[in-house]
Amino acid sequence: MPAIAKAVNHQVPIIFDSGVRRGSHVFKALAAGADLVAMGRPVIYGLALGGAQGVQSVFEELNHELEITMQLAGTKTIEDVKHAPLTHFNYAE
Repeated sequence: MPAIAKAVNHQVPIIFDSGVRRGSHVFKALAAGADLVAMGRPVIYGLALGGAQGVQSVFEELNHELEITMQLAGTKTIEDVKHAPLTHFNYAE
């Protein structure tokens, strides 16, 4: 995604929509260059299980998880997250 962000030079918003289930997924998508993160399936599950209250609960939980991930990464704002470095560890070696 960083290559895509560079290619479009921030002329169009980048929307990440693929398998977001946790706040850490939101963090990674934003850090990789997304401007927006779509969360379809968790919201639909919340709606099916609890109506509007279920949707609100899903968003509260995702927000809480994102806050924890931000704290662990040493970021205070979403803008900080967008500039956070992502690294890959190969544990197999």
